[in-house]
Amino acid sequence: MKAEIICVGTELLVGDIVNTNAQYISEKLTSIGVDLYYQTTVGDNFERVKNCIEAAFNRVDLVITTGGLGPTGDDITKEVIAEYFNEELEVSESHYKEIVKIYEDRGYEVSEGSEKEASILKNSVLLKNQNGYAPGFFYEKENKKIIVLPGPPKELTWMVDNEVLPLLSKYSDSILLMKTLEITGVPEGEINDRLKKYCDMSNPTVAPYAKNKCVHMRIAMKGPRNNIENIKKEIERIAEEIKNIYPHVVEIDK
Repeated sequence: MKAEIICVGTELLVGDIVNTNAQYISEKLTSIGVDLYYQTTVGDNFERVKNCIEAAFNRVDLVITTGGLGPTGDDITKEVIAEYFNEELEVSESHYKEIVKIYEDRGYEVSEGSEKEASILKNSVLLKNQNGYAPGFFYEKENKKIIVLPGPPKELTWMVDNEVLPLLSKYSDSILLMKTLEITGVPEGEINDRLKKYCDMSNPTVAPYAKNKCVHMRIAMKGPRNNIENIKKEIERIAEEIKNIYPHVVEIDK
């Protein structure tokens, strides 16, 4: 399954906040063997968000959006997705009741935008949000899958771990395992030349990444979940061969 992340929010484009959501989702998708091909960031503009979704579905099977699910007028993500799929939005009554209860428990009046915030696409699967007001949802049509998540990291991380990963695991029986080695005192280009036969492999893959005063070599291999032990053995075999070439190699926990 090929995936793209679309992060919606002008605050991301102008540098007001750091986009930690994309990194978190990327790591989690990798852990269940979903191939992430693209990451896109777009401001709170209806047509530009729609263009991003159209472009994404021309090249991937799964789109994950973050942000733009709040109660205000500039929160447009759900509305864009509804128009793209020619589908209506409907209020999740169960989630709306939860929002009302939260407001009442905190002594607040229920805001006018709460119904908008509690709305999801018709015929979609609601994704619970334990740490916030706006729910997410999963929708599928004609082999196009979209997962819609809120922007606040505290809400998103819980939802990815508890709602998204169990959902996507049903669509992917693959896993990607990695090991990272650190080599110091040797330029990246020299390492790449000396380890060329490894760097030219396709699965497993071995790739150098220049870091501050060192080079990281990432060994990665994808395969079926029921073959984890063999994948680990193959990664370890390559790691040991590289250690024989560079005895001062250090394994880095990831």
